[in-house]
Amino acid sequence: MAMERFPVMGKDDLDADQRELWDELTLGPRGFYTGGADAERLPDLYNAWLHFPDFGRAMLQLGDHLRSKSELNGRLRELVILTSSAALGAKVEFDFHIPFALNEGLSEAVVTAIGEGQTPEFEDAVDRIVHEANLQLLRTAALTAQTRQEMIDALGYRGLIQFIAAVTLYVATAYTTNIARVQLAEDFSADPEMLKDFFAGKPVEPDGE
Repeated sequence: MAMERFPVMGKDDLDADQRELWDELTLGPRGFYTGGADAERLPDLYNAWLHFPDFGRAMLQLGDHLRSKSELNGRLRELVILTSSAALGAKVEFDFHIPFALNEGLSEAVVTAIGEGQTPEFEDAVDRIVHEANLQLLRTAALTAQTRQEMIDALGYRGLIQFIAAVTLYVATAYTTNIARVQLAEDFSADPEMLKDFFAGKPVEPDGE
């Protein structure tokens, strides 16, 4: 029996903590794709996180911090998102991030292979290492000695911990999308270029200016 999507929560349904998260999502930097001040509901992922706003807030802050760090660049972040989403069956999250992954320099062949559960033929050695480390972490909660050292050599200890944080974030996102039956709203119409800038870690004004 298929599970239903989570109940949709509007402003009038929220307690003070939930309203704080709602305002952060609609009035802050994400407002251009959540509906802004006139939003009547949040996208499914955030609607689910409203049920535990402290968790939702922590996930948003983790994503923001990761986008501001240089050790795990945009291409590698998107590689983690696609790899984790594909491995955990979070198709909506995978499909949503395809244009951002392409924007960050991942090839269509790499994206397609990941989506099909295949090992891509990476041109960049660091991409290959990160993809393999991502799969190892998902499958075994650890890295082989060789992969661990390759990650340290490629990204340093700081980058390795950022990688672990990114996998953690998108595993939590995949769990949420799968369990809450997240779907992309049919009327979703955010500016694609603004979305690319946002997920690339570039500043985006809520009003689009």
